[in-house]
Amino acid sequence: MVRQARSEATRQKIIDSAVDLINEIGYPAAGLADIIDRAEMTKGALYYHFDSKEVLATAIIDDGGNRVIGAFRAAGRTGSPALENVIHGVFMVADTIRNDKLAQAASRLLRTFGGFNPAAKRTYGEFLAEMTGRVKAAIAEGDVRADLDAEAVGRTIFGSMLGSELLSASLDDGKELGKHFVTTWEVLLPAIVAPDSVGYYREFLARQSTRSRDKDRP
Repeated sequence: MVRQARSEATRQKIIDSAVDLINEIGYPAAGLADIIDRAEMTKGALYYHFDSKEVLATAIIDDGGNRVIGAFRAAGRTGSPALENVIHGVFMVADTIRNDKLAQAASRLLRTFGGFNPAAKRTYGEFLAEMTGRVKAAIAEGDVRADLDAEAVGRTIFGSMLGSELLSASLDDGKELGKHFVTTWEVLLPAIVAPDSVGYYREFLARQSTRSRDKDRP
């Protein structure tokens, strides 16, 4: 048990060091030698846990992706409308990416690998399924237009999130991701929400926007 705990601590130290470097200089520039130096351990210790840089990246995507999806799920409030939970969940994802180093590194790696990494595919697929399930509930509740296909709406929201995240990463190093999500929702709401519910969700978005601006302030 002691040996297992020590091994897990070593593995986590390698991941933490890689996460720091990926967030500081990016995945392409972060070499294994740099990670070994940052972790202050031998090459053998690193290769015992990760036999390549991509295997290490996959572990970060798995762990960080779970945190991001977990934040979206945790934002769901029992008794709240499904669409409220979708919108609130998207902003909780922004908070997590901004404040959690592991989630931030995972997001960077997801952009780097896309569909070329099994962990990236799993993360995207799981998040999309979660989003689509909530959209189906929002259609059943009458807040999302009944004439729209739930999977198409789910893909549109999820794709818009990814685009906003990429744009924020490129323009402001992810510091104003919440602002980009607000802009995206301002376009999406009148397109997907039932006419009788648009006014309510614009007000709900305004409250989320205020909360996001407060969190963006240093």
